[in-house]
Amino acid sequence: MKRLIGLASGLAVLALATAASAANSAAVYQYGYGNNGAFTQNGHFNRGTLRTQGNWNTSKAEQQGSFNYLYQEQLGSKNAAVTGQYGNANYAVTGQQGVRNAAATFQSGLNNTSGIAQIGSNHTGLTEQSGVNNTAATIQVGNGQHAEVHQAGAGNIGVVIQGGD
Repeated sequence: MKRLIGLASGLAVLALATAASAANSAAVYQYGYGNNGAFTQNGHFNRGTLRTQGNWNTSKAEQQGSFNYLYQEQLGSKNAAVTGQYGNANYAVTGQQGVRNAAATFQSGLNNTSGIAQIGSNHTGLTEQSGVNNTAATIQVGNGQHAEVHQAGAGNIGVVIQGGD
């Protein structure tokens, strides 16, 4: 098992982690504003965490393989989180709190699960899945929210729950 951990604080910091093979763990933590965090994992049974706190931060994670888990968390405003998972039985969760954040999850394969939770106002949540037996859920609490779930294939389930303050 390989373990990659990056920590950045300040402004306009780029953190990048890349891992290949099986059972890897990657974590990127960023504090401040204008940060860009990213990692790529290839293989199976990988675990990834991307956390940003502040404003105008961007995080991007990509996992290729099966049985991977990804968690992205952003606290602040005008942040963007992008997740890409390609394979089977992958699990992605993105949580955002603040104002005007955007989250996008792209998954292809079988039996994948995506969850986006956004608290605050004027958030955008997008999930795109292609394959069979995939599940997508977006929960937004606050005003002025926008959510989209696009699924192609068979046996997919998509849910959007929105509530005001």
